[in-house]
Parts: sequence; structure tokens; C-alpha cells
Amino acid sequence: MREVISQMKKSTIAKLLAEEDISVVHKKTRTASFDVKKRELVLPIFKTEISNDVYDMFVCHEVGHSLWTPLDMLEKIHKEGIDKSVVNVIEDARIEAMIQNRYPGSRKNFTQGYKELLQRDFFGINNKDLSKLNVIDKINIYFKTGLDVGFTVEEKLLADKVAKCKTADDVIKLAIEISGYHKKKTEEEKKKELKVNVPNNAPKQEDSESSESDSGSSNDAEEDVQDSSGDDMQDGQDDQADTGGHPKQEDKKEDGQVGREGAGLGAKGDLVSHTDSAYQSAMDGHNDYKAKDRTYVNIPKKTDLSKLMVPYKTMLSDLKEHYKKDPDAVNDYFNTEYIKLVNDNKKVVQYMVKEFEMKKQADLYKRATVSKTGVLNMSKLHTYKYNDDLFAKMTTIPGATNHGMVMYVDWSGSMADNMEFTMKQLFNLIWFCNRTKIPFQVIAFSDREHRISNRYGESNHNKYQQDIILGDMCIEELKLIELFSSNMNKQEQEEQMKNCMKMYHQWTSYHQSRFNDNYATLYDLSYVKEEYNLGGTPLNHALICAADVVENFQKQTKVQKTNVIFLTDGDSHSCEYVYDYPREEYKDQTVQPISIPYDHDIVYADKKRMVKAMSVDGMYSYRGGQTKVLLDMLKKQLPTVNIVGFFVEGRGRHGRVDVNTICRKMGWSRGRDEQKILDAQKKLKKDKVLVCTTQGYDEFYILPRGPLGATEDEVLTIKEGAKSNQIAKAFMKSSGAKTVNRQLLNKFIGMVA
Repeated sequence: MREVISQMKKSTIAKLLAEEDISVVHKKTRTASFDVKKRELVLPIFKTEISNDVYDMFVCHEVGHSLWTPLDMLEKIHKEGIDKSVVNVIEDARIEAMIQNRYPGSRKNFTQGYKELLQRDFFGINNKDLSKLNVIDKINIYFKTGLDVGFTVEEKLLADKVAKCKTADDVIKLAIEISGYHKKKTEEEKKKELKVNVPNNAPKQEDSESSESDSGSSNDAEEDVQDSSGDDMQDGQDDQADTGGHPKQEDKKEDGQVGREGAGLGAKGDLVSHTDSAYQSAMDGHNDYKAKDRTYVNIPKKTDLSKLMVPYKTMLSDLKEHYKKDPDAVNDYFNTEYIKLVNDNKKVVQYMVKEFEMKKQADLYKRATVSKTGVLNMSKLHTYKYNDDLFAKMTTIPGATNHGMVMYVDWSGSMADNMEFTMKQLFNLIWFCNRTKIPFQVIAFSDREHRISNRYGESNHNKYQQDIILGDMCIEELKLIELFSSNMNKQEQEEQMKNCMKMYHQWTSYHQSRFNDNYATLYDLSYVKEEYNLGGTPLNHALICAADVVENFQKQTKVQKTNVIFLTDGDSHSCEYVYDYPREEYKDQTVQPISIPYDHDIVYADKKRMVKAMSVDGMYSYRGGQTKVLLDMLKKQLPTVNIVGFFVEGRGRHGRVDVNTICRKMGWSRGRDEQKILDAQKKLKKDKVLVCTTQGYDEFYILPRGPLGATEDEVLTIKEGAKSNQIAKAFMKSSGAKTVNRQLLNKFIGMVA
């Protein structure tokens, strides 16, 4: 994880150096490279940590290639028939000089970085006589390390020309010349060997030819020395930085001439840089080829909430039109049920408000400060002879109304049985926030619109689709529905609560009727409007854009402390698509949703807030594992926000928490943790809540749904003829039960107080 955080910082450096939006990524590759399409600087996955100097050197080196190395360079090399290692050495020297001249601060990184690689024998020259290396290896070691490699006069002239290369064409031209020099020198050495082995009575013709050849070579060298007089290496480097790597027009004619002449001299394989090959082999040895490959995905920089979220006013308008067909008897029923629900919970809400105020004041006074006002306290003035403290004091209490809440509600089909319980908890929470003046927003997350589009053969890119940006995670299956807001007036809030009651009545009526024959079934009630019906569980999709949603809420409400609550009853389905180019087998090269490879590690990056998180679970990160990583990312995106999860679980008539759920959420095994499971079941039965610390939230609570069809009146039981103390005891038990049954409120009070 430390490596991932460091990579984000290095990515910032790369952007600054390249003067554009590029990223540093690590993948299973042999050596560093630059992906032109994706604007990615690709580095290998290393077995061990490397120093900052080496890392920065790699980054600067590849940024240099991205700025000044043309894409068609390899094609030109192939046409000229020269080994690419020769060109690679010269091109490295050119772009490294240019990047260091443009950014002088990088010189130290190159000096220290190559010093470290030299100590690790990355070039394979330890205990070797450097003067015995071939010309291109001498040039490579000299420009990368500054060591004295024992240049001959001719080799020093060629090295000076390397320092003066301004363009890629200059590099290819010089590579041809150096290859020609090497071939010529090799042929001369062979002739000398033959001369040594020739008998004394042999003809002397070869000697004279060799002498003429040597003389010509010497004259050529003298001319080169004269041509290069007055120039030094630093001047050549400055010229490189000024040209920016673009070839001059006047170079083209000379290049063509040299290219024709050198084509016969520098045959491929004649000159090869062994130190460059050794460097590549050393890199291979330090690369971690056993590691899983990585896929890098981005949190969308900007979420268009106007496309993503349905405002509560829109929902109110839609449902008013939808339910206008309901007969008066249906509306009368829900009006009565609503009033009953308000009355049943009034005392509980009052109790919660009182508890909140007490806890809030206790905490405030604990953090209160006392300071002098600078105003004389006249009641103490007469004590001036023995009391220095004559000034009135003022107790300062930190602000306690700077809290807000954003609550996400799982709007999936599996919530049908649990929705009545959830909505009643939610209503209490809303009434509580109303009384305490706490700003709030309640958002349902669903993929219903996506499913409707598929059903009718429409494109998945519906009206809630995000903008398509290369590398962004695809969240087009997500739709957010604003159910409630502190911006609602009283009439709007009541109307929306009745709408929710009608919907959860439809969702639970079938299930309730199985267990409770007295449950009222309203056959004349309109079905739930299709767009607001239950769908899947895109929790991970909601987490991806949660930072934008919360920041928008904070901006509107001006709150300083925000609690984000996710209320679900199941795991999220995977968010496994990223906007990318298709695989090679596809002809269409437009950016489109591409599935993330199941066996890759996934690195999530929020470039706007400069944070990263990494999943090392491979394919298992797509469900619970992915949720944990995205929660970790959300904590980094919003470090001052408290993130809480409520998991509503209920099976069968009594709504008990399933053992498999306990094991999955707590990370237990039935065979290994039997006693822990038994203790958890007892705690759930007694306290109606189980605290979990393994799901990635700051706090995570498992809640039992409770019996289907149960009402608050069933909690208070008083026997006929009971005495006053028995009635009081029953009332206290009932009151306690009601309080326990408001687990969400209890925990929320502790958070905001």
C-alpha cells in the first residue's frame, strides 16, 4: 500500500515534467515504456523497493522519451539495418541530457540513480577493463555514469558527437556512423591478425594497403578534431534543450547521404551494446514476474449529479400523478396509518432528543474553554488588595450544530421484506433530525433505470449515464433517488412518507400475509411506479461517486462534520467495467466499457483529490472485497467524514440474523468459531445489534429485522389486575424495548453528540 501512495506522488511529478495529464503505472512488463494512446508511463513491478532517486530517474527518463522520441524511430532503425541497442544508447544520452537541462533538479536523481545501479552491477562491468569495451558500450557507460572508459582519439570524437545530437534523425545518423566505424576497426584488426600470421617470404602487398588504410583513418580523425574544435559537451546539451527534439530542415540532405553510405557498413548485429543488454537482463532479474498484473482505474473526476440523481421534487411530482387513481378508501387508510405511526413514535423521538441534548452538552462542556473578557467584574473590585483576578470571565463552548447526515438506502429487491422496518427506522431518524435541526439527505441507490432500458432494448447509455472518459470506472448502471431532504417543508415530507408507506405495503403485503392473516391487503392500491421500483444493489457504484455527493451536501448546508450512513441488506454487485480501448481482436478502436480482468490487482485512483487505494484480491475484489477498498478510498477522499454501515438482516417469520451472514460479515468459520457464533446470537437476541469491525466502515452494525407484522403496541403487555409497581415495570420494559428497537437512532446519537 505504501508503494501505491508513493506512485501517486510520482505520477504528479511526471505530469509536471511532461506538461500534460499523464499517469505513472506499474505492470508486468520487461522494461519501462510510454503508452501514447493512454498517456501512461509504464514501469515494471519490482520485487523489492527501489530508492527515490532510481524511481525518479526512471520517471524522468520515460518522460523524456514521451516528449522527444518519435514513434517511427524503430521503423527507421529497421530500414537502416542497425541494432536497436546502438540507437537506444545514443537516444538515451540525448533525451536524458535534454530532460536534465530543462529540469536541472533532476540531475541529482540521475547521478545518484545510476550510481546505485552501478553498485548493483546492472551493466555487467564489475571487475572488467573498461578500455576493452566496444565503442557503443564505452559511450553508454560514460554518459550514464561519467566513468573514465579509456576512449581512443576516434572514440572520443564520436562521444562528442553523441553529446551534440539534437534530433532523432541526428541519433540515427550517428548510429550508422558509429556502426561503420566499428566495422571498419574490426576489419582492420582482422587484417593485422592475418599479417602477424603471414610467413616471412609472403608478398608485402597487404602491408602497403594496410598502411594506406591506417593513414587515411588518421587523417579522418584529424579532420574530425578540427571540425569539433571550439565546441564542448555543455554547449551541445543546451542546443538540445532549445530544439525540443524536432529535426532541422537542413539536416535532411546530409542524413540521406550518410544513410546510403552507412547502410553497407552497419549491418544488423555487427555492433551491439552488451552493457545495454546487461542492463535489460538486470532489470529482468529485479522485476517481479510472479506478481499479478495490474489494472488502473480512475474515480470519475466530475460526477454530473443533475444526470445521476432524481431530486425529491421530481419524485413527489411523479408519484402524485401515479397515485391520483387510488380511491379515497386507500388514501384514508394511509392517512390513518401515518398519524398512528407519528403518535406511536412521538415519545421515543422525544426521549432520543433529550438523550442527544444531554450527551451533547456533556461533551461540549468537557471541551469548553474559559477566557477573560477584558471587562472588570465590579462584584470583585473590592477584593483588589488580595485578588489579581478582577476581570469577568466568559465560557466558550464549541459549536454543536455543525453536524449533517447523508444516508444511503439500499433500493434492491432483497429489501422487500425489510423495507417496512427500514422505513420506520428512517422516519424516526428524520423526525429526530427535524427536532435537533440537523441537516440531512436520504438517497436511495438502484440500477432500476438500467434494467428498464435492457428490458425495452434501449441502449445502456441512458439519461443517467456519465461522460465517457478514458480510464474512468463505468457507473452508468447507477441511479440515485433523493427520498428526503432537510430542504423539504412539512407538507412535502408527510406526502413523501405516505408514498413510501404505499410502496413498502406493496412490497411486503404478500410476505406479510403468509405470517399474519390480519394484515390489511389493499387490492385497490396502485402498483409501485416502475422507475421507483426495487432493482439491484449497486453499492459499489454509489461509493465511487459518494465523495462528490457528500461534498455537494456540505457545500449546500455549510456543515463541518458529516456522518455518511449506508443501510443495506446484502452485498453489492460488482463494478467491473472501465472505459478503455477494446482488446486487439476488436477492430473498433473507440473508447467503450471494457471488463476488468478477473485475475488482476486493481489500483483505484482519484486524480482530483490525489488519493489511491489498491485491491489485491483479484477477482474476489468485485463484491465484498471491492466494497472494502472503495470504503478505504472514500475515507481518504473525505478524511473528516464518519462512515457508518447498518446491515439489516431478517430471515423467516421472526426476522432472525442467519448464521451464514454472521460468519461472512465477522470473518468466522462454523467449525472454528462455534463459541463466537453462539455469543453473537445471544447478543443479537438481547441487544438487537452486533458490532462488526471487518467491513471497512468506521462503524458497522448488523441489525435483526424483527418479526414480520409486529407493532409497537405488542411490546407493552400489562396483565389484568396488575399492581402499580408491576405496571411501572412493564412500562419501563416497553420503553426500553422501544429504545432498543431504534438501534439506528441510538448509534446516530452517539456519533453526532
